[in-house]
Amino acid sequence: MNIQALLFESLICPTCGSSFYEKDINLERISCDSCNTKYPFINGVPILINELKSIFSISDFETSKNLFFDVSKSGSRIGFLSKKIFPSIGGNNLGKKNFRFLSKLISSTYEVAKPKVLIIGGSIVGDGMSEFIKSNALDLIEADVSFGPQTKIIFDAHSVPYKNETFHCVIVQAVLEHVIDPGKCVEEIYRVLKPDGIVYAETPFMQQVHGGPYDFTRYSRSGHRRIFRNFKEIKSGATAGSGTSLAWAYQYFLLSLFGYSDKIRLAIKLFARATGFWIKYFDYLTKFNPRDFDGASGFYFIGSKSPVTLSDKEVINYYSQE
Repeated sequence: MNIQALLFESLICPTCGSSFYEKDINLERISCDSCNTKYPFINGVPILINELKSIFSISDFETSKNLFFDVSKSGSRIGFLSKKIFPSIGGNNLGKKNFRFLSKLISSTYEVAKPKVLIIGGSIVGDGMSEFIKSNALDLIEADVSFGPQTKIIFDAHSVPYKNETFHCVIVQAVLEHVIDPGKCVEEIYRVLKPDGIVYAETPFMQQVHGGPYDFTRYSRSGHRRIFRNFKEIKSGATAGSGTSLAWAYQYFLLSLFGYSDKIRLAIKLFARATGFWIKYFDYLTKFNPRDFDGASGFYFIGSKSPVTLSDKEVINYYSQE
């Protein structure tokens, strides 16, 4: 299926929930007959923001202001410079392995020719996701609230503009910490997933602020499980352990002492990578076992949509289950 047909199939108005019809969509805008809201295309990307319920407005994208992680404009000097010389200070140790598992899980679960996968926060290729997004066996929609090389549609995850039970899989990698109401976003994920749909999530626990004003929440392993309480767990664990947590703390400690200007912060980050990149490799001593969960840098969760809700008592017991 071509990308436009894939994007517009099952698309609904994020403001009122009404379906769009072919006559509502042209190369410049999408118009809703029910609520008279118009959604523009910018550089070929449709902007479907519900301004009544979002911290973003359509004008933010029209004027290129307040765009979260706008890689098309800001890029990453620290990333460009340091990756040429040193490994990153942190990272996702299991991303590639997890996405290989996810790919096989999707293929074995669904008999359709191309399962539909929604990647929320997909403006850039996520850690370990390179092979996954190149798969010809999947139909991918990469969405975000920022422009990037992978962005196909822009919307706020609090109001996903797709009909109920549209997708076979939804991926939220390093997203839930950056939304105002993670519970509402997970409700939206649940809504747009098919009855046996799969969710893949990665969320930090012990990691300092990244994303400036758009960073709100952290989750322990139990907290991560509770927010996905309407899903049956397939697999979960730490994406990075306490070694990575220590590496992040080292960098941000240095920044707290000397990071007064952008140039100084850049220099500190380069110094932190040069002198502290090795700390994260202590993760391999713990081998991501349960003893490391209390200090892990982040967690992943793979689950299937379920009619059964995990009780809070079961969440308490979940802490000791490993």
